[in-house]
Amino acid sequence: MRFPPFDDEEPPLDYGDNILDVEPLDPINMDLDPEDDESVYEWFYDSKPLLFSKFVNGTSYRRWHLPVDTMATLYRLGNQLISDLSDRNYFYLFDKQAFFTAKALNLAIPGGPKFEPLFRDMDKDDEDWNEFNDINKVIIRHQIRTEYKVAFPYMYNSRPRKVQLDCYHYPALCYIRAEDPDLPAFYFDPVVNPISAFRSEHGQTVDDDIPEDDTFVLPAGCEPILNSKELYGDNTANGIPVLGPPPFQLAHWQNASCD
Repeated sequence: MRFPPFDDEEPPLDYGDNILDVEPLDPINMDLDPEDDESVYEWFYDSKPLLFSKFVNGTSYRRWHLPVDTMATLYRLGNQLISDLSDRNYFYLFDKQAFFTAKALNLAIPGGPKFEPLFRDMDKDDEDWNEFNDINKVIIRHQIRTEYKVAFPYMYNSRPRKVQLDCYHYPALCYIRAEDPDLPAFYFDPVVNPISAFRSEHGQTVDDDIPEDDTFVLPAGCEPILNSKELYGDNTANGIPVLGPPPFQLAHWQNASCD
Protein backbone atom coordinates (compact mmCIF):
# COMPACT_ATOMS: atom_id res chain seq x y z
CA MET A 1 0.00 0.00 0.00
CA ARG A 2 1.31 3.40 -0.91
CA PHE A 3 1.23 6.30 1.51
CA PRO A 4 -0.43 8.71 1.78
CA PRO A 5 -3.51 6.60 1.03
CA PHE A 6 -5.47 9.62 -0.29
CA ASP A 7 -3.92 9.95 -3.73
CA ASP A 8 -6.05 10.85 -6.73
CA GLU A 9 -3.43 9.66 -9.22
CA GLU A 10 -3.30 6.14 -7.74
CA PRO A 11 -6.10 3.96 -9.16
CA PRO A 12 -8.10 1.93 -6.65
CA LEU A 13 -7.28 -1.75 -6.29
CA ASP A 14 -9.86 -4.15 -7.66
CA TYR A 15 -10.73 -6.99 -5.30
CA GLY A 16 -11.21 -9.57 -8.03
CA ASP A 17 -7.99 -8.76 -9.90
CA ASN A 18 -5.60 -8.10 -7.04
CA ILE A 19 -6.84 -9.81 -3.87
CA LEU A 20 -9.22 -12.66 -4.69
CA ASP A 21 -6.63 -15.05 -6.18
CA VAL A 22 -3.86 -14.32 -3.67
CA GLU A 23 -3.13 -17.19 -1.33
CA PRO A 24 -3.27 -16.09 2.32
CA LEU A 25 -0.17 -16.42 4.44
CA ASP A 26 0.21 -19.02 7.13
CA PRO A 27 -1.42 -18.02 10.40
CA ILE A 28 0.73 -16.90 13.28
CA ASN A 29 0.55 -19.03 16.39
CA MET A 30 2.45 -17.62 19.32
CA ASP A 31 4.03 -19.88 21.88
CA LEU A 32 2.42 -18.80 25.13
CA ASP A 33 4.27 -19.19 28.38
CA PRO A 34 2.33 -21.04 31.10
CA GLU A 35 3.63 -18.66 33.79
CA ASP A 36 3.85 -15.25 32.10
CA ASP A 37 0.64 -15.76 30.10
CA GLU A 38 -1.23 -17.67 32.76
CA SER A 39 -4.34 -15.47 32.64
CA VAL A 40 -4.96 -16.17 28.91
CA TYR A 41 -3.08 -19.45 28.40
CA GLU A 42 -6.10 -21.73 28.62
CA TRP A 43 -8.49 -19.88 26.28
CA PHE A 44 -6.46 -17.55 24.03
CA TYR A 45 -6.78 -19.68 20.88
CA ASP A 46 -10.28 -20.99 21.52
CA SER A 47 -12.90 -20.36 18.87
CA LYS A 48 -15.25 -18.97 21.53
CA PRO A 49 -13.07 -17.89 24.45
CA LEU A 50 -14.43 -17.53 27.96
CA LEU A 51 -17.78 -18.95 26.93
CA PHE A 52 -20.06 -19.79 29.89
CA SER A 53 -17.77 -17.97 32.30
CA LYS A 54 -18.33 -15.00 34.58
CA PHE A 55 -16.33 -12.71 32.29
CA VAL A 56 -18.83 -12.65 29.39
CA ASN A 57 -22.61 -12.67 29.28
CA GLY A 58 -22.90 -15.63 26.90
CA THR A 59 -22.63 -16.52 23.23
CA SER A 60 -23.44 -12.99 22.06
CA TYR A 61 -20.42 -11.39 23.82
CA ARG A 62 -22.38 -8.19 24.22
CA ARG A 63 -20.95 -7.57 27.69
CA TRP A 64 -17.56 -8.53 29.03
CA HIS A 65 -15.57 -7.79 32.15
CA LEU A 66 -11.89 -8.74 32.44
CA PRO A 67 -9.48 -8.24 35.35
CA VAL A 68 -6.42 -6.02 35.10
CA ASP A 69 -3.90 -8.84 34.76
CA THR A 70 -5.82 -10.32 31.83
CA MET A 71 -6.05 -6.96 30.07
CA ALA A 72 -2.35 -6.35 30.67
CA THR A 73 -1.46 -9.74 29.17
CA LEU A 74 -3.63 -9.11 26.11
CA TYR A 75 -2.02 -5.70 25.73
CA ARG A 76 1.46 -7.20 25.88
CA LEU A 77 0.61 -9.90 23.33
CA GLY A 78 -0.89 -7.37 20.94
CA ASN A 79 1.75 -4.72 21.51
CA GLN A 80 3.24 -5.25 18.04
CA LEU A 81 -0.06 -4.29 16.42
CA ILE A 82 -0.63 -1.15 18.50
CA SER A 83 0.52 2.21 17.22
CA ASP A 84 3.06 4.16 19.24
CA LEU A 85 1.13 7.37 18.57
CA SER A 86 -0.97 7.74 21.68
CA ASP A 87 -0.97 11.56 21.71
CA ARG A 88 -4.33 12.84 20.47
CA ASN A 89 -2.77 16.16 19.47
CA TYR A 90 -0.92 14.32 16.70
CA PHE A 91 -4.21 13.82 14.81
CA TYR A 92 -5.28 17.47 14.99
CA LEU A 93 -7.26 18.40 11.85
CA PHE A 94 -6.96 14.79 10.66
CA ASP A 95 -9.75 13.10 12.55
CA LYS A 96 -13.45 12.46 11.97
CA GLN A 97 -14.62 15.88 13.17
CA ALA A 98 -12.20 17.64 10.83
CA PHE A 99 -13.26 15.46 7.88
CA PHE A 100 -16.95 16.08 8.61
CA THR A 101 -16.33 19.81 8.72
CA ALA A 102 -14.31 19.72 5.50
CA LYS A 103 -17.13 17.88 3.74
CA ALA A 104 -19.74 20.33 5.02
CA LEU A 105 -17.62 23.27 3.81
CA ASN A 106 -16.74 21.59 0.49
CA LEU A 107 -13.02 21.74 1.29
CA ALA A 108 -10.14 19.29 1.04
CA ILE A 109 -7.59 19.20 3.85
CA PRO A 110 -4.03 19.08 2.42
CA GLY A 111 -3.02 15.43 2.36
CA GLY A 112 -6.52 14.32 3.31
CA PRO A 113 -9.48 12.84 1.44
CA LYS A 114 -11.77 14.66 -0.96
CA PHE A 115 -15.52 14.32 -0.56
CA GLU A 116 -18.56 15.05 -2.61
CA PRO A 117 -20.01 18.41 -1.54
CA LEU A 118 -22.63 18.18 1.18
CA PHE A 119 -24.29 21.41 0.01
CA ARG A 120 -24.24 22.16 -3.68
CA ASP A 121 -25.29 25.81 -3.38
CA MET A 122 -21.96 26.99 -1.97
CA ASP A 123 -20.85 28.78 -5.14
CA LYS A 124 -24.09 30.65 -5.77
CA ASP A 125 -23.51 34.29 -4.98
CA ASP A 126 -26.38 36.30 -3.59
CA GLU A 127 -26.48 39.64 -5.40
CA ASP A 128 -28.41 41.29 -2.57
CA TRP A 129 -25.81 40.37 0.05
CA ASN A 130 -22.08 40.62 -0.53
CA GLU A 131 -18.99 41.94 1.23
CA PHE A 132 -19.53 45.51 0.03
CA ASN A 133 -23.07 46.18 1.26
CA ASP A 134 -23.02 44.22 4.53
CA ILE A 135 -21.70 46.27 7.45
CA ASN A 136 -21.60 43.24 9.75
CA LYS A 137 -19.30 41.18 7.55
CA VAL A 138 -15.58 40.95 8.28
CA ILE A 139 -13.45 41.48 5.17
CA ILE A 140 -10.16 39.56 5.09
CA ARG A 141 -8.00 40.57 2.14
CA HIS A 142 -5.24 37.95 2.36
CA GLN A 143 -5.62 34.32 1.36
CA ILE A 144 -7.20 32.15 4.05
CA ARG A 145 -5.66 28.72 4.45
CA THR A 146 -7.85 25.64 4.34
CA GLU A 147 -6.66 24.59 7.81
CA TYR A 148 -7.97 27.85 9.25
CA LYS A 149 -11.39 27.33 7.70
CA VAL A 150 -11.66 23.81 9.10
CA ALA A 151 -10.27 24.66 12.55
CA PHE A 152 -12.39 27.80 13.00
CA PRO A 153 -15.40 27.33 10.72
CA TYR A 154 -17.52 30.08 12.26
CA MET A 155 -14.76 32.67 11.88
CA TYR A 156 -13.30 32.07 8.42
CA ASN A 157 -16.40 30.93 6.51
CA SER A 158 -19.32 32.99 5.34
CA ARG A 159 -21.96 30.29 5.68
CA PRO A 160 -20.95 27.39 7.93
CA ARG A 161 -23.53 24.61 8.03
CA LYS A 162 -23.38 21.15 9.62
CA VAL A 163 -19.85 21.76 10.90
CA GLN A 164 -18.38 20.02 13.94
CA LEU A 165 -16.07 21.78 16.34
CA ASP A 166 -13.03 19.80 17.39
CA CYS A 167 -10.86 20.21 20.46
CA TYR A 168 -8.11 22.74 19.80
CA HIS A 169 -5.54 21.13 22.08
CA TYR A 170 -5.54 18.20 24.46
CA PRO A 171 -3.35 18.11 27.59
CA ALA A 172 0.27 17.31 26.88
CA LEU A 173 1.04 13.61 26.99
CA CYS A 174 3.97 12.84 29.29
CA TYR A 175 3.67 9.06 29.33
CA ILE A 176 6.79 7.14 28.31
CA ARG A 177 6.47 3.43 27.72
CA ALA A 178 8.84 1.50 29.97
CA GLU A 179 10.98 -0.95 28.02
CA ASP A 180 12.37 -2.66 31.10
CA PRO A 181 9.73 -4.72 32.94
CA ASP A 182 11.81 -4.63 36.14
CA LEU A 183 11.40 -0.86 36.55
CA PRO A 184 9.04 0.34 39.29
CA ALA A 185 5.58 1.59 38.40
CA PHE A 186 6.49 5.24 39.10
CA TYR A 187 9.97 6.48 38.26
CA PHE A 188 11.60 9.59 36.81
CA ASP A 189 12.33 9.01 33.14
CA PRO A 190 15.20 11.16 31.82
CA VAL A 191 13.26 11.87 28.62
CA VAL A 192 10.53 13.86 30.39
CA ASN A 193 12.73 15.00 33.28
CA PRO A 194 15.85 16.46 31.60
CA ILE A 195 16.45 19.01 34.37
CA SER A 196 18.27 17.64 37.36
CA ALA A 197 16.95 18.18 40.84
CA PHE A 198 17.74 21.47 42.53
CA ARG A 199 20.76 21.22 44.78
CA SER A 200 21.16 23.57 47.68
CA GLU A 201 23.94 23.98 50.19
CA HIS A 202 23.26 23.92 53.89
CA GLY A 203 23.47 27.31 55.52
CA GLN A 204 22.83 29.29 52.33
CA THR A 205 19.83 31.65 52.48
CA VAL A 206 17.95 33.18 49.60
CA ASP A 207 17.32 36.53 51.28
CA ASP A 208 19.57 37.91 53.99
CA ASP A 209 16.79 40.12 55.36
CA ILE A 210 14.76 37.12 56.58
CA PRO A 211 15.54 36.45 60.22
CA GLU A 212 17.05 33.07 60.92
CA ASP A 213 14.55 32.19 63.63
CA ASP A 214 11.56 32.77 61.29
CA THR A 215 11.25 29.15 60.23
CA PHE A 216 8.22 26.92 59.72
CA VAL A 217 8.17 23.58 61.48
CA LEU A 218 5.44 20.99 61.10
CA PRO A 219 3.83 19.88 64.32
CA ALA A 220 4.76 16.54 65.81
CA GLY A 221 2.79 13.60 64.45
CA CYS A 222 2.03 15.30 61.11
CA GLU A 223 2.35 12.92 58.16
CA PRO A 224 1.18 12.88 54.53
CA ILE A 225 -2.27 11.65 53.61
CA LEU A 226 -2.42 7.92 52.84
CA ASN A 227 1.10 7.50 54.16
CA SER A 228 0.26 4.05 55.46
CA LYS A 229 -0.90 2.84 52.04
CA GLU A 230 1.38 1.31 49.44
CA LEU A 231 2.24 3.52 46.48
CA TYR A 232 1.72 0.75 43.94
CA GLY A 233 0.85 -2.93 43.92
CA ASP A 234 1.64 -5.95 41.82
CA ASN A 235 -0.65 -4.98 38.91
CA THR A 236 0.05 -1.23 38.89
CA ALA A 237 2.94 -1.35 36.40
CA ASN A 238 0.93 -3.64 34.11
CA GLY A 239 -2.25 -1.58 34.45
CA ILE A 240 -0.78 1.83 33.55
CA PRO A 241 -0.11 1.02 29.84
CA VAL A 242 -3.58 -0.49 29.55
CA LEU A 243 -5.14 2.92 30.24
CA GLY A 244 -4.01 4.25 26.88
CA PRO A 245 -5.07 2.65 23.59
CA PRO A 246 -8.60 1.34 23.03
CA PRO A 247 -10.08 -1.15 23.73
CA PHE A 248 -7.55 -2.08 26.39
CA GLN A 249 -8.45 0.88 28.58
CA LEU A 250 -11.92 -0.60 29.09
CA ALA A 251 -11.99 -3.28 31.76
CA HIS A 252 -15.69 -3.82 31.02
CA TRP A 253 -17.81 -2.90 28.05
CA GLN A 254 -21.32 -3.29 26.69
CA ASN A 255 -21.50 -3.53 22.92
CA ALA A 256 -24.43 -2.15 20.98
CA SER A 257 -24.12 -4.98 18.45
CA CYS A 258 -21.85 -7.93 18.03
CA ASP A 259 -21.37 -10.46 15.25
